[in-house]
Amino acid sequence: MVKTESMISLIISIAIAIIIPIVLTVYFKKKYKISLKVLLVGALTFFLFVQVLEGLVPFVVFNNGPASSLLENPWAYMLYGGLMAGIFEETGRFLMFSFLLKKYRECKDGLAFGLGHGGLESVMIVGITNITMLAYAFMINNGTFDKLLINQQTKDALQPVKQQLISEPSYLYLLGGIERISAIAFQIALSLLVLYAVKENKKVYLLYAIGIHALLNFPAALYQKDVITNIFIIEIFYVFIAVGAIMWIRKSRKLFSNPV
Repeated sequence: MVKTESMISLIISIAIAIIIPIVLTVYFKKKYKISLKVLLVGALTFFLFVQVLEGLVPFVVFNNGPASSLLENPWAYMLYGGLMAGIFEETGRFLMFSFLLKKYRECKDGLAFGLGHGGLESVMIVGITNITMLAYAFMINNGTFDKLLINQQTKDALQPVKQQLISEPSYLYLLGGIERISAIAFQIALSLLVLYAVKENKKVYLLYAIGIHALLNFPAALYQKDVITNIFIIEIFYVFIAVGAIMWIRKSRKLFSNPV
């Protein structure tokens, strides 16, 4: 049976992941008059450059014997994961601002783009995923989950999910939602940095954004490889980074001719 606490944590996590982007969109639209076009392009950038293009890379890398073997090393995996995220996401921002959003060079445009990017990421990575997990949890508890296990391939895919829902601590599901708040702050901060790179034609700031993004992903990669085993170390790290991101967002207003 899946614990009631786990199901409540999933529900709260889903609510955070979906409601926070909506609330921020309404707030930014009302206070800063952000462009919904820029917000939607930010969301499109996440979908295109992360879900589609970056998502193709593992099929190439992990089907390549030498590369796959190399990535069994946690430090190589850390570099791979961090740099892939940084290169695809920040290059995507740069290209979108350079070509699709040529007329959008204000601070509020960086806010809108980052919110669109981080908001869709929140909905897809945590919201939709946890909705699926919650549905599985209900099925496990009412005895219908095993009806999904129609063949060995399905069993191999779903049995670990069942075991995870039953055995993992409830707070892990809650942390996923809370972490999205920090992630949205990161995405807004990095969008402003890349927008500044485009506005001032200083491509070095794109490199800074790629490097920062990679560094932000390193702890999570090391956690996946069991180099870091305490999840709270990761979460505390992201809280401090989120505070830094918010400070950068506030200070970056001075870099634009029309600060919010």
